[in-house]
Amino acid sequence: MNDNYIKLLKKENEEYKNKINELEKKIKELEINLHGKDNIIKEEKIKNNILNNKILELEKEIKLLNSYFLPNGEKLLSIKIISTDQKIDLPIIIKNTEYFAKIEQILYEKYPKYTETENYFLVNGSRINRLKTLEQNGIKNNDKLTLVRNDI
Repeated sequence: MNDNYIKLLKKENEEYKNKINELEKKIKELEINLHGKDNIIKEEKIKNNILNNKILELEKEIKLLNSYFLPNGEKLLSIKIISTDQKIDLPIIIKNTEYFAKIEQILYEKYPKYTETENYFLVNGSRINRLKTLEQNGIKNNDKLTLVRNDI
């Protein structure tokens, strides 16, 4: 083999090495871009999951609000039941046209031990009739109702 041929082969070899290095750099760049796009896709999926969860929460809230569709004369009242023994402090949102017996039912579901005693309720010093509506009993928004226990 002659020296010129060897030089030519070395030069070609060097060119191939340079080409390989360039291609390896391009591969790394593409991998970095691909990895970056994967992260963007993952972030988008996370954002979509968060938005979907928020949409589900809002749909539940809308259903709850729709269940309280109020015809003329009906209002939502926020009341609080407190007990003389200070063991109950229960906020309730309810329609003004509901019978007081419904409030008792809600209360006794949360505090079943109070079903074992004779109880009566007061609003602004007046005794509440369980067979009348909140409005008929004179119960207004933000009223505090007092549960009085008569232990047997």
